Amino acid sequence: MDRDDPPTTIHTPDDLAPRGPWSFLRPALSGGFGRWGWGLLAGWALMVAGPAFSWAALLRRSAGWSALPGHWGEGITARDIWELWENGGLKHNLTNSPTVHTLGLGLVVVFWCGWRMQAEAVDLPGRLGPWLLGALDTLLMGVIPMLLVGWVISSVLGWLGNTGIQGLGWTAFFGRPLVVMAALSALGLQWWFLRLGRAARAAGVAPKGYGRHLGRGFLALWSHPVQWGVVVLVGTVLRALLSFLVLLLAWRLGGATVGRVWTFFLLQVAATVVNAWLLGWFLRTSALFWQHDLKVRQARTEFEDSRREAAALDA
Repeated sequence: MDRDDPPTTIHTPDDLAPRGPWSFLRPALSGGFGRWGWGLLAGWALMVAGPAFSWAALLRRSAGWSALPGHWGEGITARDIWELWENGGLKHNLTNSPTVHTLGLGLVVVFWCGWRMQAEAVDLPGRLGPWLLGALDTLLMGVIPMLLVGWVISSVLGWLGNTGIQGLGWTAFFGRPLVVMAALSALGLQWWFLRLGRAARAAGVAPKGYGRHLGRGFLALWSHPVQWGVVVLVGTVLRALLSFLVLLLAWRLGGATVGRVWTFFLLQVAATVVNAWLLGWFLRTSALFWQHDLKVRQARTEFEDSRREAAALDA
């Protein structure tokens, strides 16, 4: 060996070495957004803009020419809201208004565009079957473990909040809602892995076997609980914080003028677009991690099969 050549060690980089999800954050960040990413942004914006406009129009129609739309929430008692809801026709109008429809349409666009963007990141066909069947797999494999983990963490936070220490009380006050949101995000992450596994099996990329499919999807999340937990928690905090800051600003300044109302609305749309971009980043991260994890597991399986064949021949 040449004197100038570095020695070879067991730490030589290997493309098939196991890697955690954190190592895929940078590649996913520079992966581009694409047409499905723009659809994801549009879907999130529709979820905010559509219900807001339709709700304002509903109040306008329900209130007629009164000052209710201009002073909604200012000095209105719970009894007034109940009377308006039950006897003022607001309940009937809400079921027939575009408020619910635009929210539902926005959710469908977000879910579908997110799936297509994720599948495209790993060169898989994003069809409807894996999308739906992956959700059923998630109900089977992900709900009970996530409920148990969420219940344990929430119970610990509740115990800390009941100690009487002010700092721990505030931690429990803000932490328990975040635990619920993080658990829902982690459940969505489980869905992302299982639907990718479904698509890979349909395309012949992953080996057959329903039990192995469920096991691979489950281990993709739970084999790296710390790294995925940090990713989920940080993403949940960032998305909740952006929307909360806009609402806090609107609460402090008030909507006395039309300009302020439009300013708050546009800020909320901007926060929603940023949240959608974060979601797209995490979608690509999970897809790249899943692709690498599949290669590693397949390489291990082939190596173990070759060892068994060699042992059988030696015997």
